[in-house]
Amino acid sequence: MNDITRKISLAGLGILVVSLTIGFLWMNRDVEIKGEVKKTYRSVRVSNVQLNNNNAEVQFSGKLSAKNRIDIFSEVSGVLLNDNFRVGNTFSSGDPLVLINSREFEAILKAQKTQLIAQVSLIMGDLKLDFPNEYSDWNLFLNTIDVDSSLPKLPSVKNQKLKRFLSGKGVLNSYYSLKAQEEKLSKYVISAPYNGAVVNSMIKKGTLVMPGQKIGTYIDPTGYELETEVSLSDLQFISIGSVLDLKSTELNKSWKGKVIRINKSINPSSQMVKLYISVTGSFLKEGMFLNGVGRGTTFKNTLSINRKLIKNNGVYLVDSGKVKFKPVDVLYVNKSKAIIQGLDYGDQYILDNMKDLYEGMNVNVTHLNIPVNSKLNNEFDGKLKNELRKQEILKD
Repeated sequence: MNDITRKISLAGLGILVVSLTIGFLWMNRDVEIKGEVKKTYRSVRVSNVQLNNNNAEVQFSGKLSAKNRIDIFSEVSGVLLNDNFRVGNTFSSGDPLVLINSREFEAILKAQKTQLIAQVSLIMGDLKLDFPNEYSDWNLFLNTIDVDSSLPKLPSVKNQKLKRFLSGKGVLNSYYSLKAQEEKLSKYVISAPYNGAVVNSMIKKGTLVMPGQKIGTYIDPTGYELETEVSLSDLQFISIGSVLDLKSTELNKSWKGKVIRINKSINPSSQMVKLYISVTGSFLKEGMFLNGVGRGTTFKNTLSINRKLIKNNGVYLVDSGKVKFKPVDVLYVNKSKAIIQGLDYGDQYILDNMKDLYEGMNVNVTHLNIPVNSKLNNEFDGKLKNELRKQEILKD
């Protein structure tokens, strides 16, 4: 192909491309964009403001412990004889909880009582001659001593000369030593101080018990105390004698408790004050965790909302599809709720998706409540609440 032919071909190709471009633009000159571009905005859920009378609620939780609870320790040594000091076993007041072998100690005590009988017998002749007025009392005392029983009461010694005489013969020392030994003998049997149950046992039958050794724990399962803490701001709604609602979420049961003690000092680390609440009832167990609520001051014509919805002492509303920030008065705050004032009946406040909201932001409203106005009667308010529950906006 020569140069002339090549130039003619390129020129024709260029003319063809220009023609096709002009034709395409000509064919599309009257095309119009039909329809509107639909704008999408962030979606938020709202709830209508309903003003009511709301109580300040002091929320707390704590663990139960038995009001009557003792750790049992041994004061003497010996082998455990009984086999019923086991966890879960119950006893009546006065029943023996622990029996420790005391036969050796009893034998020693009987021998010492015999020695006392001999000492008193030796001085009876001197008493008859030198202290005839006291002779009959001491003779009765001597005849009453029984090695198998507790010592009788010592005759009154008012005469100083007689007191020195008895001390010199060692009678008074022997007597009071024996009384101490009898007291020690009583410690080989540990009796139940009240009706209760064993909740911890650290020994079994045949175990050698040593002085000072912990044996177990015994409680009265009919009365308990709940130890908890509240803030200083909540303490103004609680006093000794206040009746509080207690609940176990695991058992779905509730009880009434009464404040019996309030600590006079504050925990420096948590800035909380300890309360002690008395509670009785079925199904209660030591170590259970209970949640509680105490009702305080009533705030009229207010709104109770989730405390997380309050930002910078205000609440985000939706007005004509736009976000509106409205300051409010926070009257009371607890762990989960806040009672506020400053919103109007029927205002729509945003329930969730609070991040990055700002004044004037366009939003789409979902789960919108039925409009509310101040003239709605109680029947309509009830229907509204049912509708809110269906939409999972209003929680029971």
